[in-house]
Amino acid sequence: MRKRVCTGAILFPASLWFLPILGAAAQSLSAQQPDLHRLQQQIPPANTPLNYLGPLVTAVLLCSMASACFCLWWNARALRAFRSVGLYLLAVASVFFIVYLHKPDFWQLTLLILTSLLMPEMAADALSIRKGRWIWLNRLPCIATLLLARSPLLRLGYRVTVDLSELFVLVLLLIGFRRGNSRDRFIAAALAVLWFTRAPLDPLVRRYLPMGFQIGDWRWNFGPIAMVLFGAVAIAVFLRELIEDQREKQRLAGELEAGRAMQQVLLGAEIPVIPGLHIESVYKPASEVGGDFFQVLPVPEGGVLVAVGDVSGKGLRAAMTVSTILGALRALPVAPPAELVRTLNRTLFGRLQGGMVTCCIVHIAPSGAITAANAGHLAPYRNGEEMELESGLPLGVTSDVDYTESTFTLVVGDTLTFVSDGVVEAQNESGELFGFDRTRQISTQSAEQIARAAQNFGQEDDITVLTLQFASAEVLHA
Repeated sequence: MRKRVCTGAILFPASLWFLPILGAAAQSLSAQQPDLHRLQQQIPPANTPLNYLGPLVTAVLLCSMASACFCLWWNARALRAFRSVGLYLLAVASVFFIVYLHKPDFWQLTLLILTSLLMPEMAADALSIRKGRWIWLNRLPCIATLLLARSPLLRLGYRVTVDLSELFVLVLLLIGFRRGNSRDRFIAAALAVLWFTRAPLDPLVRRYLPMGFQIGDWRWNFGPIAMVLFGAVAIAVFLRELIEDQREKQRLAGELEAGRAMQQVLLGAEIPVIPGLHIESVYKPASEVGGDFFQVLPVPEGGVLVAVGDVSGKGLRAAMTVSTILGALRALPVAPPAELVRTLNRTLFGRLQGGMVTCCIVHIAPSGAITAANAGHLAPYRNGEEMELESGLPLGVTSDVDYTESTFTLVVGDTLTFVSDGVVEAQNESGELFGFDRTRQISTQSAEQIARAAQNFGQEDDITVLTLQFASAEVLHA
């Protein structure tokens, strides 16, 4: 979880940090003393071929790491730390490349100001700390200093922005170390080493602490080494997170696939054959598992019981609720639709965690008589016209609800069409809904045609369509 950095916690130590720095910088500026940047202090003069190639080798290594970060970020856009670290490493690589080309200090100072702009952003993303308004306390001075270009105030702006950046990074490091997880502490430790090689410890501390070592003719400095090591550590940690994230996604995908298969079994792969009725169904979940459900249950005394509904929400939670409803429908004894709806409501009350379920249960007698009870679901269409049903509250909202029944009579050739709100609420790219008028106009078509029309328009939710055509009253007795 990302955390905010308190602005007040930064402003107070910032004032104590910068008062002596600003005074020293102003005095240095007035005396026209050269202000060599820290990176240039760490890189020795190119008096040997090996020392001359040092900045180039470092620049190539950092560019390679930056490229790796960008490639990983391109394949995992949600992990912004790859992008932030890649930008920072690329900016620092540019500094080393400029040093290798022996460009004037103006270019080196400008690039170092850019790295000062990127370093707190990179540290915040690496430590998963939310960048709130406080980040502009670092951005605005850096941007203003970059706009100074070749102004005499550029060196003073450089001192201020670099020290401000390092102060922000120090605060972020403390936040990272205070967290309990080893991941943040590991990254904070790597950042701390990098910060130490850049921090304004001159001249008191650096006088007693060596900032490099000599091997043969090549001078190894801790600054470039720390930068390369930080890049390697950051890539290793973030790559591990990416791999774990991919494994977790694969595990969840496997669970969702198992849930989808189980849901298909519960819904029934095939509609039972009911003599006298021609039944078609289409179920198209918006994801691997859905929250719609339907059941067609033959009644022993003759006729058929049809239940169609929709669970609020999506995913595994909705699918588990569907499993509970289907199990209850199959276990309940034969009863009038209103009684079945009341029993389902009592069963679901207190188990939906703030959700709800719409459900319409219809009993079709052998004579063609229909008895329907509706709990907030879309009314079915009869021969292309919406039926007027008494509609009660959705299931699970409150335990004390009385549901009333509506009665109709089918004649041979009549059709009933049940749809879920995934048909009505299908939405195209311009934001237009499929709507009730279009649903009514196509309600006489087959279930597959209705579902395909809504899906092609723009599926946003689970789509369920169930159509029944009353063929013969006599054979329903079978």
